[in-house]
Amino acid sequence: MPRTKLANPARTAEHNLYDLRMRFPTTGNIWFVDSGASSGGNGLSPEAAVTTIDAAINLATASNGDIIIVMEGHAESIVGAGGIALDKAGLTIVGLGRGRNRPVVTFATDAAASFNISAASCHVENLVLLNAIASQTAMVNISAADVTIKGCEVQVSDGSTAALLGILTTDGADRLLIEDNYFHGLNAVTAAIRIVGTDHTIVRRNYVTGSFATTGAIEQVTTKGNLHLYDGNTIVNLTADGNNASLVCKSDTTGAVINNRLFFIDSSCPTAPAGGAMFTGGNYYAAADDTAGTLK
Repeated sequence: MPRTKLANPARTAEHNLYDLRMRFPTTGNIWFVDSGASSGGNGLSPEAAVTTIDAAINLATASNGDIIIVMEGHAESIVGAGGIALDKAGLTIVGLGRGRNRPVVTFATDAAASFNISAASCHVENLVLLNAIASQTAMVNISAADVTIKGCEVQVSDGSTAALLGILTTDGADRLLIEDNYFHGLNAVTAAIRIVGTDHTIVRRNYVTGSFATTGAIEQVTTKGNLHLYDGNTIVNLTADGNNASLVCKSDTTGAVINNRLFFIDSSCPTAPAGGAMFTGGNYYAAADDTAGTLK
């Protein structure tokens, strides 16, 4: 979107960069992304922003502490696999703004459209990710260690289309942190988060609501995970299928499922969190509106 130019742009830019470095301490470079910017920018200021997130990733240096700032009102569409490819280690991507004034990334055209994170120690914060293609395989694929997804909105379905998965990992995504996100949708979705294996994963303080499969709105599958923590999540599974679930881990995965709030539309299946070999405690679950639940 167009930016207001002040009387002394050089001084203003210097001041703004100082403020950003106070918020995100780094000795690396700061890159700017804005779909409303003119093409041909070098990415070093809001006025000279590049127009896509992937373009900023291409400019950044791996393991240098570089930060990519995505401006308020930014919008872009991902129409193929790896349309955003976070493939340089140590990058931080932060969206500015509040609500739907935050940067919006829409997945369309191709069911394989995806945001892929294949480099370690990357951080993604305050983006809005929207599904707009039927049977999208997975919106975000994570295959590297030490990744954080924080404070994002992930719309896994829009009422007419739906992704199968919001976030999908490989077993290599150790020390993954998924926190303070909002996952939602109206159509049938397999899972908001599917974690395959991984060690030392933390999923906390997320709000998840939608119609999810019997395997769970948040599921940990296929390969044993070690020392997982699922803490403080609120999950509403609206699938009335007689066997829905909210949070399910593989039977030999270790760690803790604690202090979660789980709700179901179907009174025949008040399913407790399934932790397998994990410690469970302080989890409240209820099968219907306005009814007493169970603490486990």
